[in-house]
Amino acid sequence: MWGGHNIGYMEMKDRIAQRMSDLEMTQDELSQKTKLSQVMIHKLLKGSKTKKILSLAKALQCDPDWLESGEGDNSSLNNTTKIKITGWIPLISYVQAGEWGEAIDIYEPGFSEKVSPTTVPHSNKTFALQVEGDSMTLPSGVQGRSFPPGMIIYIDPERESMPGDYVVAKHNGNSRVTFKRLMIEEGRPILVPLNPDRGTHPVIRDEFEVIGRVIDASWGGF
Repeated sequence: MWGGHNIGYMEMKDRIAQRMSDLEMTQDELSQKTKLSQVMIHKLLKGSKTKKILSLAKALQCDPDWLESGEGDNSSLNNTTKIKITGWIPLISYVQAGEWGEAIDIYEPGFSEKVSPTTVPHSNKTFALQVEGDSMTLPSGVQGRSFPPGMIIYIDPERESMPGDYVVAKHNGNSRVTFKRLMIEEGRPILVPLNPDRGTHPVIRDEFEVIGRVIDASWGGF
């Protein structure tokens, strides 16, 4: 039992129906909030699957992982521990991140195909990236913060970056973007990977510009 509901038998269609009931939301209202057709909403309630989990979770005000698989937490099922999602952040590409600040509006409709939730306070300029490569992954067995490929990181350009912070930066005077840890070496800022293999992942000592500080990280759910 979880918060008074037996969820062992529930399918995604049941969880959608439960949240619609909790919110007193009609199929038409859910269609409008998710931009999914009423036909698609009807199919979902009959057991069809969709890739629009985040859009559904946003509209239904619940944990995307819980909605899709029944795992994770959901505030409607637990009256004592509520998850406060503070915003839904546009998930963009590293190329788009490199263009950020160059008359590019990352919140323009169509610029990002997905959004990702965060519980961390943030500015309205915050965006998300999916980690590529293993430069910020610690070797197996090594304890400490690690950011494996596929993890979602949230970057706030309005947050001041200090030595020791994780940042996203442009370097070499172009739009190439990298995710590293900001450190100081002999009085000057450098970008340091967590992966100790310096042959593959060297320390960046070239000129670079910090785009924003990483304020949160997740696998896209809570």
